[in-house]
Amino acid sequence: MQVLAIRTSSLEEKATACNMIVCYIDELKEGFFPYVKEVTDLMVPLLKFYFHEDVRRAAVSALPQLLRSAQDAAEKGVSGASKEFTTQMVTFMWDPLIAALRKEPETDLAASMLDSLAEIVNLCEPGQLSSQQVESAFATFGSILQAAEVRRSQRSKRAAAEDFDEEEEEALAAENEAEEELYDQVGSCLGNFLQSFGDAALPYVERLMPNIAPLLDKNRPDEERRIALCVIDDMLEHSAAGRAKYLNQLMPVLLDAARSTHTDLRQCAVYGLGVAAATSPDLFKPHAPAAFAAVKAIVTAQDCKSDDNEMATDNALSALAAMLEYHSDALDAVQMADLLVAGLPLKCDAVESQKVNDVLVRLMETQDPRLLGPNNKHLPQLVSAFVEVLGRGSELINEGIGRRMAGLLHSMQGSIPAGLVEATFSGLSDKQKANFQAYMAGQMPA
Repeated sequence: MQVLAIRTSSLEEKATACNMIVCYIDELKEGFFPYVKEVTDLMVPLLKFYFHEDVRRAAVSALPQLLRSAQDAAEKGVSGASKEFTTQMVTFMWDPLIAALRKEPETDLAASMLDSLAEIVNLCEPGQLSSQQVESAFATFGSILQAAEVRRSQRSKRAAAEDFDEEEEEALAAENEAEEELYDQVGSCLGNFLQSFGDAALPYVERLMPNIAPLLDKNRPDEERRIALCVIDDMLEHSAAGRAKYLNQLMPVLLDAARSTHTDLRQCAVYGLGVAAATSPDLFKPHAPAAFAAVKAIVTAQDCKSDDNEMATDNALSALAAMLEYHSDALDAVQMADLLVAGLPLKCDAVESQKVNDVLVRLMETQDPRLLGPNNKHLPQLVSAFVEVLGRGSELINEGIGRRMAGLLHSMQGSIPAGLVEATFSGLSDKQKANFQAYMAGQMPA
């Protein structure tokens, strides 16, 4: 019999060294490029270093950062950096990462691998992933979801056992949480494929729908339902073919989830409603009254701006802005504008705030009566919201929208009540006042 001795101190040193390299990549960015090839050659084999999981974890987190470093270097013209080189990097790391993911015994580390895979997909440029590489990834996603369902069934049997006790209950709760993270990361991968490849990714996603659809069952945990809804949202947002094929049958799912007591589930649902309203007006129109009712219930709830509910409320207000812009012929435009303006500005969800402020600026530039309301009654509230948004710098708007918003305030100086801007301005912090003044001077805030 052979005895194998492992020096754990050496393994700890190896893990520390790998983590330090990851920190260097993160800090130096394109400045790390001279070492990218050498470190990539080092990290890829460590994906299967089963003697120490922290070594594998560091290798997993290093891969997308190495790719990003090479891409940034190529964009800045660093010698030796190019799209061809980053394509070679993707090819070199892709198959080993997929193979390691298939064999990874630790659920939390498998989730980290999926997270890195999603980042790599997000970084890939057109043509950098072959159909075979995409095929292998989706086959692996399917295997992961199937194995997760088997483990879920086993946990259910354990929970029903006669000797099930408090200690076992805590263990099951921890396992469930780890499984939800795994589901979440698979969902992120699918979303990134759809975002990067659009309709071309749809057939691959469709193959996994038999694995995703069960997560929507009302008997499943709310967090699993949320993950499935996120996949639906990504498909509706990034695949025109997906919207045309599935929107009608998915609308009841979104409308039902929009009435959920689970805030994250509501947020995902109304996000999908907003996407559908803006991107597929004709298909959405038959569902517009029901969607408006669901959104109205959220934005008029007494606690809609509480810490727990504000994210869902911001998404509902964003959906409301889309309905006002695209469906005022089928819905009560006055009521929609009243509800939207009363909820301004959006402060919790920066992405949805960007969308809504874009809509507001577009409609204000054309003096759209739907937004301004009878006798321009919403103008004072809109002006106050603009001042507050500009005071947030680039937090709630991009540079282009900020400049246009400031231009609108300049153009309206003679038509708004005296002192209105000053009243809102006086309530800003010193930093916010400086941001506002920079925009109004035609500059970007520092």
